[in-house]
Amino acid sequence: MVMWSSVAPKRPANPADPDDPAYRWGDVDRAIRLAFQNRLQPIVDILHTPAWAAAAPPASAVTPDPVAFGRFAKAAATRYSGSFAGLPRVRYWQAWNEPNLNLYLKPQYVGTTPFSPGWYRTMVNRFAEAVKSIHADNLVIAGGTAPFGGDEGFAPLRFMRELFCLSPSLKRKCGEKIHFDVWSHHPYTSGGPTHHAAAANDVSLGDLPKMRRVLIAGVKAGNIVSSQSVRFWVTEFSWDSNPPDPKGVPIRLEARWVAEALYRMWRSGVTLVTWFSLRDEPLYQSFFQSGLFFRGASLTTARPKPAFTAFRFPVVGIPIEHGFRVWGRTPSGKPGRVIVEQSFKGGWNRLAILRTDRFGIFQKSFERRATGRVRAQLAGFPERATPFGLRRLADRGYNPFGKTTLDATGP
Repeated sequence: MVMWSSVAPKRPANPADPDDPAYRWGDVDRAIRLAFQNRLQPIVDILHTPAWAAAAPPASAVTPDPVAFGRFAKAAATRYSGSFAGLPRVRYWQAWNEPNLNLYLKPQYVGTTPFSPGWYRTMVNRFAEAVKSIHADNLVIAGGTAPFGGDEGFAPLRFMRELFCLSPSLKRKCGEKIHFDVWSHHPYTSGGPTHHAAAANDVSLGDLPKMRRVLIAGVKAGNIVSSQSVRFWVTEFSWDSNPPDPKGVPIRLEARWVAEALYRMWRSGVTLVTWFSLRDEPLYQSFFQSGLFFRGASLTTARPKPAFTAFRFPVVGIPIEHGFRVWGRTPSGKPGRVIVEQSFKGGWNRLAILRTDRFGIFQKSFERRATGRVRAQLAGFPERATPFGLRRLADRGYNPFGKTTLDATGP
């Protein structure tokens, strides 16, 4: 995340110029260079309004002036354009974070009138115009919506309908346009990979198909504008694990849930998932024991959790009529051949050698008893996915980040 208020604590004389002396880019430069050094493509998410860029009433200091927001986005996209001061090029740009919550965009309503969706639409349009003026093929990501509205904001499905100018029945009700290429969401859940949020317009993992329908309706209405097919991403998701969080998901169950969650998200049309986060925060000092690695002295020495293997090389076996279906994705999504096996009391039987698609996805149905476990191995390589049990498991309740109670942002 790029904290606008930290980069620009004082008003720049020329806000679209990344060389303006008011800007403080050092931390962002280091983070982006480090990402590229580790062969990662960063998603730059710009948020947090400087006091000088706050909009006039009825908004507050949490709500940015869209014009100022666009100018800062242009400065950032210029700096990370690939032709500025030896810095790498960033292609993925996200406009704000969880704009359906008061925490990030306030007010959500003026009286009983929705405020934040219309304001956010203007923000996204200014942002898109700015980053695409530097490179037309930069991708603009909108949303990053929180899963629950509660008392602190809009439920995400209602926020989307207002943003895309759709009725509750998903019919076009106005001609306001919003320009973006990717819609993103954070589908946290108080259960497992198929868990539904309690409120009708909230969106946990099990509700992603409903969100996709709203997105498709916005495109069909002509109110979402992009030069390409609009994508659906999950830019933040995780479970806390136990250990170290005593209220988190048991660590072996978490690995199973991670693999199945990736499958369920893929079934819902999601094409990219980012995990929050790489390494656990210190226990009792932070809510977030949701890393793919235990805390450790440093990231280079931290121990990976079973969830790391499940995230890197997910494989699931889903019982169906007369058998089961195997689905998986290779590490890094590279195409190739995969050996699929099923366990029995004495070991493992080879079921098939499957060729993946160009994204590393493989799947096949087998007319066999859904017993034991399934696993997969890259042909010609030693790396194996974590075995996945074919017995169905009942959903179990665990609050996001191992919280003992749910606040207004909970389901």
